[in-house]
Amino acid sequence: MKRTFSLGSEWLYFKIYCGVKTADFILVDYLKETIEQLLAQQYISKWFFIRYNDPDAHLRLRFKIDNPENLGKVITTLHPILESLQKQNLIWKIQTDTYVRELERYGLNTYEISESIFQADSELILEYIALKPYFENDSTAILFSFLAVDQFLSLFSLTSANKYSLLDRMQLSFKNEFQADKTLKKELDKQYREMETSIFSFLNWEEKELFNPLYKAILDKTKKIKESIAPLEKNLEMDLFSFLSSHIHMLLNRQFTSRQREYELLIYDHLYRYYKATYFKEVQVSS
Repeated sequence: MKRTFSLGSEWLYFKIYCGVKTADFILVDYLKETIEQLLAQQYISKWFFIRYNDPDAHLRLRFKIDNPENLGKVITTLHPILESLQKQNLIWKIQTDTYVRELERYGLNTYEISESIFQADSELILEYIALKPYFENDSTAILFSFLAVDQFLSLFSLTSANKYSLLDRMQLSFKNEFQADKTLKKELDKQYREMETSIFSFLNWEEKELFNPLYKAILDKTKKIKESIAPLEKNLEMDLFSFLSSHIHMLLNRQFTSRQREYELLIYDHLYRYYKATYFKEVQVSS
């Protein structure tokens, strides 16, 4: 499994420096349609983005180009768009870089499947960004996160007990990172109680009519990666929970423009509470 890809190899890697909110605008209004065209023309076979600070905020865009002859075509297609954005002062710097795969984190045998998941997540988040202006309140974004994570875990046939165990591990890790004291725990408890009814109805698909485009976007992602999951589980070289945690972290990195760690803490805490409630309810029913 190859680790490093420099310019001219099968992976083209751009860093686009821009404001955190401008990034969403660039992704949906300037790049989404062009990326879809590049895929349709088979100039690229995969792509994905992440948000990053080094310390300056930027988008990291990666494109897989199977045929070296298409490298120039991809750059030529993207150049006028990026140049226009620079002239409008929407981006202040563009550079190419070397793509280094995190093989230890995602596994030698499963890295290409992980890249397919990165693409499906990137496309899901583009749909989410396009729908954001129609959200009636801020809680819709959080509910979307809950459902996206829950559906991802269900793809791996995780039971309520498995989900409860995984999210317990994740929320504890984040509470340690944030050195959660009684005040923070009280605040999380208050927020969960305020959202509890919405969380249960949203995750039990009772809001499908009202939020149909969000449900559809998540189902579309599921369809894209479903066939990859069976071989992935057979070839996984690491603890499944570690693999899932890494992908959930990256999904939320793509969704939120800032304060990602704070959102992760809230989402892991609330999902943990939800899974705890559903798991113990199942135990009571079966006993």
